[in-house]
Amino acid sequence: MPSKFDIEPSTLSSLHDPKSLRVLQRECGGIDALIDSLASNESLGLDPLLPDEDERIERYGENILPLKKTASLLRLLFEAFKDKILILLSVAAVISLALGLYETFGQDPEHDAEGREIPKVEWVEGVAIIVAIAVVVVVSALNDWQKERQFSKLNAMKDEREVVVFRGGAKTVISIYDVLVGDVLAVETGDVVPVDCVLIHGSCETDESALTGETHTIRKVAADQALKWYNENIPKDSEIDIGDQKHIPDPFLLSGSKLLSGMGRALVTSVGPNSIHGKILASLQVDTEETPLQMRLSNLADGISKFGFLAALILFIILLIKFLANLAPGRRFHDITPALKGSHVVDILITAITVIVVAVPEGLPLAVTLALAFATTRMAKDFNLVRVLRSCETMGTATAICSDKTGTLTENRMRVVRGLMGNISFDSLEGCHNEVSQLSDKLSTHLTTNILINSTAFENVNEDGDTATLTSHSTLRHQSFWSKLPFFKKKPNFGMFGSSEHFIGSKTECALLLFAKDDLRALDGCSLEVIRQMQEPSIVQVIPFDSSRKWSGVVVKQKEGLFTFYIKGASEIVLSRCVSRCTVDGTVTRISTSIKSSLESLITDYASDALRTISLAHRDFEVANWPPQKYVTDDETVADPDLLFGDTVDDSSRNFASNGKTDTVPAIVIQNDESSSSDSGLTLDGIVGIQDPLRPGVPEAVLQCKKAGVTVRMVTGDNLITAKAISSNCNILPKNRLDDPTAVMEGPAFRKLSEAERHAIVPSLCVLARSSPDDKRLLVETLKDQREVVAVTGDGTNDAPALKLADVGFSMGRSGTEVAREASDIILMTDDFTAIVNAIKWGRTVSTSIRKFIQFQLTVNVTAVVLTFISAVVSEEGKSVLTAVQLLWVNLIMDTLAALALATDKPDDSFLDQKPAGRHAPLISVSMWKMIIGQSTLQLIITFIIYFAGEKIFFESEPTDHQVSQIHALTFNTFVWLQFFKLWVTRKLDEADDLTTVKSRITARNLNFFQHFFRNWYFLFIAAIIGGLQILIMFVGGAAFSVTRQTGAQWATALICGALALPWGILIRIIPDVWVVKLFPTRAFHFLVRIISLGMFNLGKNKRQEPLSFGGENTELQYLSPFERAKDGLSKLSLGSHESLPLNPFKWRSRSSSSANSTLINLSSRGSNASDIERTTATGLATMVPTVVGGAVAGWHPDVWKAGPKETFREDEINSSDSSR
Repeated sequence: MPSKFDIEPSTLSSLHDPKSLRVLQRECGGIDALIDSLASNESLGLDPLLPDEDERIERYGENILPLKKTASLLRLLFEAFKDKILILLSVAAVISLALGLYETFGQDPEHDAEGREIPKVEWVEGVAIIVAIAVVVVVSALNDWQKERQFSKLNAMKDEREVVVFRGGAKTVISIYDVLVGDVLAVETGDVVPVDCVLIHGSCETDESALTGETHTIRKVAADQALKWYNENIPKDSEIDIGDQKHIPDPFLLSGSKLLSGMGRALVTSVGPNSIHGKILASLQVDTEETPLQMRLSNLADGISKFGFLAALILFIILLIKFLANLAPGRRFHDITPALKGSHVVDILITAITVIVVAVPEGLPLAVTLALAFATTRMAKDFNLVRVLRSCETMGTATAICSDKTGTLTENRMRVVRGLMGNISFDSLEGCHNEVSQLSDKLSTHLTTNILINSTAFENVNEDGDTATLTSHSTLRHQSFWSKLPFFKKKPNFGMFGSSEHFIGSKTECALLLFAKDDLRALDGCSLEVIRQMQEPSIVQVIPFDSSRKWSGVVVKQKEGLFTFYIKGASEIVLSRCVSRCTVDGTVTRISTSIKSSLESLITDYASDALRTISLAHRDFEVANWPPQKYVTDDETVADPDLLFGDTVDDSSRNFASNGKTDTVPAIVIQNDESSSSDSGLTLDGIVGIQDPLRPGVPEAVLQCKKAGVTVRMVTGDNLITAKAISSNCNILPKNRLDDPTAVMEGPAFRKLSEAERHAIVPSLCVLARSSPDDKRLLVETLKDQREVVAVTGDGTNDAPALKLADVGFSMGRSGTEVAREASDIILMTDDFTAIVNAIKWGRTVSTSIRKFIQFQLTVNVTAVVLTFISAVVSEEGKSVLTAVQLLWVNLIMDTLAALALATDKPDDSFLDQKPAGRHAPLISVSMWKMIIGQSTLQLIITFIIYFAGEKIFFESEPTDHQVSQIHALTFNTFVWLQFFKLWVTRKLDEADDLTTVKSRITARNLNFFQHFFRNWYFLFIAAIIGGLQILIMFVGGAAFSVTRQTGAQWATALICGALALPWGILIRIIPDVWVVKLFPTRAFHFLVRIISLGMFNLGKNKRQEPLSFGGENTELQYLSPFERAKDGLSKLSLGSHESLPLNPFKWRSRSSSSANSTLINLSSRGSNASDIERTTATGLATMVPTVVGGAVAGWHPDVWKAGPKETFREDEINSSDSSR
């Protein structure tokens, strides 16, 4: 059956790509014909029942972009197996299996001393390795699959939003996915256009730079005006179109463009993949970004891998040399078969490859990915929608928050509670019906017209009850996307959808509309939409609210030759332009200086009670046509808003008495006709005070931020007095600093300060009142210059620069514009400040989880590699005590299972007791190094004792082969249980970094590894799996895992030795960090770093890594090794000279001060005898082995930083030094 929609989708697409008035006029027949062909209506929009929805969708498509397909499990399995090391190990395992099968089936059976046939199990190891590789691949793929599913959910949430369309003449809020071709879309300042459309009413300015590359704003006009100009000025047979000439009017709104100003209605012409934005996105298929932490960990893994390759290469060479030596006549392997010789070579290769598998910490990037996946999903449950992954980890280091007031600190549930109408005041939460009854028709008309028409808010057609009759359908077709997501336990009101409020839009405008409805009785018997439709023909100009102007306006034609300009906005700004006021009886009187003072006092009183004050005013113009010529600038069709608003009225002009005294001068009646103020300033109609109570929990949340070392500043458009009252109530501004000029400033004064003055005042600044978005951006810029990590909240279009500039930008999910949301990193879906505190906790949780995993994995890495290396070298057969299959099990524990256990922790308030780590916090602190080295030392001592002395400890006589196998199995069992109990030690990091005495570090909080035992069920479950599987392996693993049944004594030994990790961990925690720093073997470190810096492994080449840090949460040690002065710099030590360098390559940086010029203390002078600290011993060199293996974690690099012992390093100086090299 032919479609009733004749116009082709390709024709609609050609309207915008490229923009073409010619196509609109010649192929579509003009805008009216286009509307008709799409079965729509300019004023009514589509039928709310959508009888042709299916046909419309079939013809023109849905506004849903083709989703990027997540990788299938099979694909992920393939990707996991593509790891080069695993492939190499698989090849070796297959060779081992082939040789094993040959020995089993191709050789004669062997018999023991009693003549019994010895079972052939040579093939078992090959099979076991292949199975172990399969398990590793499957588990890794399942982890990736789960991660991709979680990120897919979050990506879908990022794109979801709600838009306003006209259905049946009523404004209706729908999901962006439900917009259809033919819909009439309501657009206003701050919107991001969701579809391709043609403006049919109104005008606006847009930013299309993201789509077209045009950096300048583009003015849009209604299609009928554009076509009128086009038909009058362009010949019919001409091919000239938009883009050929700059002055051709443009009515086309491109999807993805941003409305910078203006408002109007637009006809939807292309949706989904047919729109401009859809076509661009469909061609990109952007992958998930890599966060800075992921990049740092990837670089770390690469660095450590090179040490692993070196260890494996050395081990392979040593074992191969030993094997070849044993092939000589009379030696061990001289008479063995060729198959066995080949098997031995393969065993050596497998051992070396397995060392690489264990040494390569591929679990590090996995850990941060898992941590971010869990954190972002759980943050969504707390109503923090993470749009940019890096912001999740950045919030953990935040040191400053610049917060809006309305809706973030307050409830954003505004009500008019006090006010002045004409010259009578009201002060009642119950309403002002008595005062309203005294209003003249003239004043009442001015007030209601200003409130109802000069507003972008509208009635909620979905509110339960009394507004259901305003439209033919009382409920929306679809629920909000947010509420349908399965991981939302709570169902908040995510903005406009399903709101219980009577009006939808700006909360200030909603409060005024509610005041007009309930108190002025302006909507009795008529809906707001009907009133606006009646007034629409008389509206000649609309000036939307702009946060830089702080007012909005509308010009209404009253009658022929008379136009009225209605203004509402910030009370003191509007009042400053008023020269008269309208009284209750409708007369207009001049505002004298005394009246001006009383009005200002009234505003001050309201502000002192934390009320937002709004002034309403008007101005009449007697002109034949709009706009008056003297108010026209660039655009001849509208008056310039600033010229209309006028300049501030000089108070001297209010003095009418010749003696200059105005207090005794009575108010002068000007005139009583509509043209009275045509050449004067504005006429004040009323002032209202709007109450917006603080959100519950905000004062406590601010105190939590202060305890966490995060400074909260309030940046608001409210006046100084209101800002003081609110900020004091929510604990941002201390009571004793209410009158401190350095604590509270106004935006205009702040922006006039010089750069030096701003840098001096910002550290003590708490409140920035009457500020514009530019002031907020300037504040953020200054804070970042002072090396603060800044989080910012914003809701307006003009907040976008500050949101982009901040380290983490928070936009408002309810009240924010789409431009602000697109510029932000995290969306506060409930606009609640307490959600920011949750974001800080989650950010710190991610950072802490990663540090836990690094600490655990490096301990296992060091111990496993050293144990494997030493045991293989000393073994007569060249075999490691830990077989390939055993090491693969250990690798599974330390990579995948440990990542799941440690990277899935939940936050708690204790994270807020710590100070922020700072912008360039090291991955490893002193306390972590202390635990890594200490636990590695314990594990190596225990395993070496069991391996080398176990036979003497457990057996009195010469051990049999079975007993030797028992000792090897005991070494493996003990090693795994050491990791098991080390996992419990790692679940809680050192929380006493600042404490420098042993006594002060002995606290339950610092030493209790079982605190919050049931907080993370993932950890408990995985710990149970590791323990259970290890027991199962020891009992039934047999030949596959090369284990032999253990005696009771051996089981007790393994468990007791493993449990020693707990008291040993307590002992390590008690040791102050500063002792570790003093004992650091500096000369050995210099020597090893010099070797590596020569480029042996290209470590640090072309990569900017972090300086090696031995700082805890509040301290940082920066590597200052003097390579280019190696000949004489190391031989000279002059602690008082700026020209010499200390032998110790670190400097201690205190983070206790927020100043950029942190004091650096020379560690070389921290002891009474520097030579004692610098002395290098064999023990010190041995201690450095695990340190160098993990060196990349700390982020040292071979760049040379030079400074004297008293110099301070600034980031810009370091960068400039690097660039000069």
